[in-house]
Amino acid sequence: MKVAIVLTTRWWRASIDQDGYCAALARLGHEPVLYCLGNDAGEADFPVVEASPSDMSDAAYWQRQGLDVAIVFNWLRDYRLLEALQQAGTRTITRADSDGQASVRVFPRETLSLCLSSAPTVGSRVREGVHWLRRYLRLSREEDAELLATANASDAIAIESREAAENLRAIFTHYGREDLGGRIAVVPHSVKDEFLTAPIGGPDRPPLVFCGGRWDDVQKDAPLLQRTLQRVLAEREDVRVVVAGAGMENFAALAGHPRVRLAGQIPRTELRAILAEARFLLASSRWETQPIGSLEALCLGATVVAPSLPGFVALVDQGASGTLAAHRDDASLARAALAELQCWDQGRRDPDHIARKWRALVSNDAVAAGLLKSIA
Repeated sequence: MKVAIVLTTRWWRASIDQDGYCAALARLGHEPVLYCLGNDAGEADFPVVEASPSDMSDAAYWQRQGLDVAIVFNWLRDYRLLEALQQAGTRTITRADSDGQASVRVFPRETLSLCLSSAPTVGSRVREGVHWLRRYLRLSREEDAELLATANASDAIAIESREAAENLRAIFTHYGREDLGGRIAVVPHSVKDEFLTAPIGGPDRPPLVFCGGRWDDVQKDAPLLQRTLQRVLAEREDVRVVVAGAGMENFAALAGHPRVRLAGQIPRTELRAILAEARFLLASSRWETQPIGSLEALCLGATVVAPSLPGFVALVDQGASGTLAAHRDDASLARAALAELQCWDQGRRDPDHIARKWRALVSNDAVAAGLLKSIA
């Protein structure tokens, strides 16, 4: 089959491994091609087609492409693109990249909490609260109508975890569209092959904590991470910490600490080595769909400590591969981190078992096959 990856944005090489998707599709015997609004990634081992927004909403354009299947990354939006593909005779798989809480109307508490948590001052919290109220009272009908139209124009909806799938089904049920729930398939994000073939560290890992992310992005909540690490470091004198990624200026209180390395941006070879040595990845995110950095950690035998967000619940696997914080605050996150350190102290973590389980689930081959199975 001729299988397209369709991006509703420009393409650049980021955490979602489009190269790996296309290589896996080719290994499965299909002809991959990637469509995008612009190519910032450069050369690829598969055709890359730049299309305009008007092209993407034109059934005649898609009919000329001769596609059998399109895997569309659209965050549960842009139903006109999906309708054009279907009119052209192409089967469509929506790649949700979502925690499923995609409706202010159906998830008012969760969406309000998210709005307020990203506002650092009283004034900004008031503005965010007013914006949320406007969405709830006026815009939610329009937003939810677009979501339902997108689902309706999808032959399958691939969402990343069972928890996210349940949330999405709740939205469909709220609007009397339980039939759309039958189109949902749980298919995780994939992890680059280099994380699946690297050596897995053993169970006698030192008390090393890794924190990786875009710390200049409000989503990751650097202030919360800094407060959490201060608590953990004060409690355990043997713990070392590596913080990597953009935004090191947000950790001024940890700068110069003898057991903290503010590494900044690091190459993937070094990242793999750290994850094979670290006990766990510590996250402080305000929201997540399914964090690929955490999947990379699991594939190298590290565990995950994080807030109880839908994107992390599946990764912790009922406590088999990490610990969730009861609340998204520094005291709760620190307690979860200290509990996870004790799990390692007591020999209750098997990194080889953890890594092999997750490698089997999130390889590009497994994910590509899962996506195509969703429309079988």
